[in-house]
Amino acid sequence: MRTRKALVVRGGWEGHDPVGCTEEVMPALERAGFEIAVAEDLAVYEDAEVLAATDLVVHSWSEGGLTAEQEANLVDAVEAGTGFAGWHGGVVATNVADPRYLRMVGGRFLWHPEGFQEFTVRIAAAPDRDGTITEGIADYDVETEHYWVLTDSLNTVLATSVLTPEATDPWDGPVEFPVVWTRRWGAGRVFVCTLGHRVADLRVPQTAAIVRRGLVWAARA
Repeated sequence: MRTRKALVVRGGWEGHDPVGCTEEVMPALERAGFEIAVAEDLAVYEDAEVLAATDLVVHSWSEGGLTAEQEANLVDAVEAGTGFAGWHGGVVATNVADPRYLRMVGGRFLWHPEGFQEFTVRIAAAPDRDGTITEGIADYDVETEHYWVLTDSLNTVLATSVLTPEATDPWDGPVEFPVVWTRRWGAGRVFVCTLGHRVADLRVPQTAAIVRRGLVWAARA
């Protein structure tokens, strides 16, 4: 059985603790048998051969942007079968001027209420597919940033949350947003979890299980 390779790309805005959060998750990949390389510079995406030989890219880089070459190499690799995964701002609040990247990921962060909110992560009752990622997990409560995201119907939504307006908000009814989704892009698989602002969020048992399973799921088989 071959050893699969994971590439963890981390950096950008330090407020999302890219080093701490990836260090929290990497042991699970090691236990799953992955050989892990870490890059702390987006220039790694300029090496098409490295990306082609990678089974899973874990992108944890909030803010910033990709060059045309970096975006093309990364998306081309995923379309050819390299898996892609990430959480929170490290994957949906980044590369916002890169349309091929955004289409591949299937969502973009827009806004969140100030501070941490208490809300319920609602597990999809009957996801179309990929339900093993959330298998055995019931709805659960978290206290963290509550992301308002834009997504599309190509995603398979595995979990959602509802953002209820306060009296001063400009919208007049509850809005349901995806929290966890999967997506096919070419021959590649994409996994996204909008939770994960801080290490503590990734230590919530249900979130830890979802992220662990999602990373393994996204990797090239």
